[in-house]
Amino acid sequence: GSFAYLRVELGDFIAYIAAGNILLEYVIGGAAVARSWTSYFATLCNHDSDDFVIIVHSMPDDYSKLDPIAVVVVCVICVLAVLSTKGSSRFNYIASIIHVIVILFIIIAGFTKADTKNYSNFAPFGVRGIFKSSAVLFFAYVGFDAVSTMAEETKNPGRDIPIGLVGSMAITTAAYCLLSVVLCLMQPYPKIDKDAPFSVAFEAVGMSWAKYVVAAGALKGMTTVLLVGAVGQARYLTHIARTHMLPPWLAQIHPKTGTPINATIVMLIATAIVAFFTDLKILADLLSISTLFIFLLVALALIVRRYYVSGETSTTDRIILITCLILILGSSIATATYWGVSENNDWVAYVITMPIWFLATAGIAVFIPQARKPKVWGVPLVPWLPSLSIAINIFLLGSINGASFKRFGIWTCVLLLYYFFFGLHASYDTAKELGENRIGDGWKRVEEGQSVSTVTASGVSLDEAK
Repeated sequence: GSFAYLRVELGDFIAYIAAGNILLEYVIGGAAVARSWTSYFATLCNHDSDDFVIIVHSMPDDYSKLDPIAVVVVCVICVLAVLSTKGSSRFNYIASIIHVIVILFIIIAGFTKADTKNYSNFAPFGVRGIFKSSAVLFFAYVGFDAVSTMAEETKNPGRDIPIGLVGSMAITTAAYCLLSVVLCLMQPYPKIDKDAPFSVAFEAVGMSWAKYVVAAGALKGMTTVLLVGAVGQARYLTHIARTHMLPPWLAQIHPKTGTPINATIVMLIATAIVAFFTDLKILADLLSISTLFIFLLVALALIVRRYYVSGETSTTDRIILITCLILILGSSIATATYWGVSENNDWVAYVITMPIWFLATAGIAVFIPQARKPKVWGVPLVPWLPSLSIAINIFLLGSINGASFKRFGIWTCVLLLYYFFFGLHASYDTAKELGENRIGDGWKRVEEGQSVSTVTASGVSLDEAK
């Protein structure tokens, strides 16, 4: 996943910071889905979407709506994820079929109740509202990288992982667009319920019976999302713990079930705690920051991977690359900052920042030869596509509120304290003990698509090293 890729290209420190945000992303994502599960369960029971939460007026508003049902759901998911990967996969397969049927029902039935007048005010909050919504929408793209965490349990990862990632993202993006169109055609935008939108929308158009179908399908789908997230996040934590950046106790695999029980339980306990206390809006904003930050780092690492190889890239090319990357990052941050602080839609600053981004990207493309080309599969249009990804991710970060950045900063400080006092020393000692430098060639061969179990270097297998 992202952690392994960043560790190879940008080093342990950047990989660790990304890993902390990946784990935060999974915890928050799971908590948010668990709270949504409660809302749809309430509508299925013919209640308002927030009837099953407990309001404690003595607590801060953002943390006063306690959700015990979300905790129970997370605990059940934990048991399923611990028992069997194969069993979880079978459950997901069946649940996914049901979920696809429900999605098709929503789209077809929803279009029969469509009212084009609801689209008369297509962008009620203007361009700024579109980008703010886009920043929050990254909430929806958390689970895709979980596919890569299953590489060790896939027969042909070099072929299957790319198909799983690209295929699932294309299908899901199309489904999201269709569902959004249907929802806004069924009900005027201001009347859409933020907790259980489709159930309430069907009731509003006179199809009260359909809300039960939608709610049941949504519960099934969210249960699948929670289970996939539980499986993926446990394997992320296991992989990080293998480097000793986190306690190696978390990397232990149970001999009977073949699953990382300790990692699964720890992650889902954290998810249950967050789900019990935290409001959905806070979770969405904080999750989007982590997701955008990780996407930004991976795009940066991709450019480094293609244009820099230690010992082969000349000093001149290295200096040009570093200069261009600084200009890309600096111009993107300047664009996002101006967008975030300016109330009007003045465009003067963009005339300066955007050409800098363009020229810096062109500088990499024109003046630096690619040092490494993909052998199995690779991203096209490098460096333009990853550079654009960097710019867009940073720009969307500028659309998120300041309070979420404060929470993100607190979490980052906690990560740094742990890393410098514990993780740094433990990972260094482990690397020295296992002779990690001696198995570098083995890791390189793994990156090129060979099986982990078959790759050895200097007499040390990668399985033993892990």
